[in-house]
Amino acid sequence: MLTVEVWSDVVCPWCYLGKRRWETALERFPHADRVTTVWRSFELRVDQPTVPGDTLRDMMRRDGHSQEELDGIFRWIADLGEQEGIVLRPGEYRPVNSFDAHRLQHAAAAHGLLDAMQERLLRAYHSELANIADHGVLRALAVDAGLPARTVEDVLSGDRYADEVRADEARAREVRVTSVPSFVVDGREVVHGMADSDAILAALHEEWKRHTATFGSR
Repeated sequence: MLTVEVWSDVVCPWCYLGKRRWETALERFPHADRVTTVWRSFELRVDQPTVPGDTLRDMMRRDGHSQEELDGIFRWIADLGEQEGIVLRPGEYRPVNSFDAHRLQHAAAAHGLLDAMQERLLRAYHSELANIADHGVLRALAVDAGLPARTVEDVLSGDRYADEVRADEARAREVRVTSVPSFVVDGREVVHGMADSDAILAALHEEWKRHTATFGSR
């Protein structure tokens, strides 16, 4: 078996793109049934508040980007999303803290609903411009994804799965993951950032050859 760890953050458009591209690559990979995907939490902005403030456009303008430059960047990202069948509205994002969203993803994984929870959170933030730090919003999204309301309330009213999120982030530091999305095999980052499905597929083939040469096809 080939185990691939994928670090991702809900508020990252490249992670939404990366998820689609990973799925496309796996569909084309002849040994997909021998690949285990482990999704891991990563916070791009650990100090971001839970109440929406400035837009991503405003934040990037303060970092020195011009209006014209930002228009081009955001149009490019939106076009890439359209190619993957998803709606990305980066110029309108209001970044918020994603810690509780990650906790709910761990809860969903325990119920066999991780993909549904990931998809609902990603669509809510990137397409619907929802505040995925607001507990009322998170309750609705989690129930929509299939999680029992009692489980959702139990998670959001306390600190369940906080240790799991922090363990994922500690693991990221251990293998030197500093950006998302990052795809890691046997502790080595093999794909990161803006790689398309062809690049991911090529990396899968290469890692499969390396893995089978070392461990056989187990």
